[in-house]
Amino acid sequence: MHNRLSLLAFVMLLGACSNSGPAPEVHRYVLDNTTERIDDNATAQIAEVRVISIPDYLNQNSLVMMVDNHKLNIAQYHTWADGLNDSIARVVEHEYNKRITATPESQRCERCHKIGLSIERFYPSADGQVYLSGYFQYQNDERETIKRRFNLSGEIQNDGYQGSVAEMRRLLTKLSDQIAKETL
Repeated sequence: MHNRLSLLAFVMLLGACSNSGPAPEVHRYVLDNTTERIDDNATAQIAEVRVISIPDYLNQNSLVMMVDNHKLNIAQYHTWADGLNDSIARVVEHEYNKRITATPESQRCERCHKIGLSIERFYPSADGQVYLSGYFQYQNDERETIKRRFNLSGEIQNDGYQGSVAEMRRLLTKLSDQIAKETL
């Protein structure tokens, strides 16, 4: 009798597994897509950007969304194609260098700026906004370390994670503008 019950349980378990359907598709996103890149040879390397700190909940492959006050949702099937730290640094560095290169030669800095970013929040929310806050730091001409806070937000233009990622990219461009205005 015990063997029959075990066999019946095994058959039922096997049947449940076969009806599960195909696995959901995993979507991968990048912040620095190729359509927004410019020729790196045409852009002088004026700044080096690195992410100093990022919250643990953002330091992962999955996208994060704030769904309610104090509640975050970690996406299972929407992930970053590259590390978020590296992507943020690349985008801000590229956008910063693009802005500096566009200024007259007399206004350019004489040495490479080293800019550090500390990200405190960087995610879309269920209310259709994206938030980016933290601080950046750099050394001025007197070699003093200057820290400046930033607190940016923007409205998601298109539904879904793809629209959220596009707005996240726009906020990084705004941050690059803010840093360029401060350091020039």
